[in-house]
Amino acid sequence: MKKVALIITDGFEEIEAITIVDVLRRATIGVDVLGINDLQVTGARGVTITADDIFNYYTAKDYDGIVFAGGMENARELSQTNDVMRLIKDYYVNEKLVAGICASPAMVISKVGILTGKRVTCYPAEQLIAMLDGAEYIDSPVVVDGNIITSQSPATAMEFALEIAKYLGEDSNRIALDLLGK
Repeated sequence: MKKVALIITDGFEEIEAITIVDVLRRATIGVDVLGINDLQVTGARGVTITADDIFNYYTAKDYDGIVFAGGMENARELSQTNDVMRLIKDYYVNEKLVAGICASPAMVISKVGILTGKRVTCYPAEQLIAMLDGAEYIDSPVVVDGNIITSQSPATAMEFALEIAKYLGEDSNRIALDLLGK
């Protein structure tokens, strides 16, 4: 079974995080939610969830991919966590999935310099687009370039999660039908 880590901290965007977890688990992809420094993590709208484990660089190396939800406070904190930055580089170099939605492609993933020359998207705000570090911004709900998947906002979270499932070898059409109750 494929397995990903969703790494979050306080201020994460709830719709994005929960949609990612729900869709991927329906797709029989294992998802561990890893909280930075705490198991109790409170989102941008005040929803508190219990993470599966506390983030640790060494144990986080054992997944097929890493995923980052948005939320400005979450993205800011993740971008300042050295082990998260190191992990993104490791995953990219080892051709494992690196995925981010909303503010995280610009504020987190771009910080390690892996987006130069890549086609990516993020929340369509000028200040975030300007942070994309030599990447080609594409105004699209979801963009896949090699082992990097990016997406725009809470409104695109379902499409983002389905694209991650597809990338990891699952039938995204089957998952979409399951979500529709068919």
